[in-house]
Amino acid sequence: MKTRIVYRYVLLLVLVCGLYACTIEEDDYISKYCPGSCTEVSGRVLHGNGQPIKNMQLLATWKDMHYLSGGTIRKKAVAYTDDNGNYTLRFLLRDAEMADGYIEVAPQGRACGQVDCQRYTLSWDELKRDTTFTHNFVIN
Repeated sequence: MKTRIVYRYVLLLVLVCGLYACTIEEDDYISKYCPGSCTEVSGRVLHGNGQPIKNMQLLATWKDMHYLSGGTIRKKAVAYTDDNGNYTLRFLLRDAEMADGYIEVAPQGRACGQVDCQRYTLSWDELKRDTTFTHNFVIN
C-alpha cells in the first residue's frame, strides 16, 4: 500500500516537472533586408585548409533557457554563404531579448554535426541594435 502511494507521488512529480520544463520554440524571422535598427552578424565559413565553403546554412537563434523551467528559443535569422564563404545574418532584437538570454549563431548541415562545428554566442550584455558583429567559422 505504501509503495503505491509513493509511486503515485513520484509519478505526479515527474509529470509536473515535465510540463513545467517545456521549451517554447518560435520563428521570429524578418526579411534579410532589415527595416532598421538591426543587429548583424557577418563573416566567412572556411574549411580547415582555408578554402571557402559555399551554400552553408547559418542559423541565428535567441535563447532564454532556465534550469528545470524550460525556456524560449526564437529563430531570428537564416542565411547561406556565397561562393567565397561570406554570410550576413540580420535580425531585430526585442527589448526583452536585450535584457536576458543570448544569441547563438551556428552553421547547419551535414558537414556540421553537434560536435564538428563551433557556435558563436553573444550574451545579453553584448547585444546591441545597429551593430555588426564579425565571426569566422573554420570547419575541419
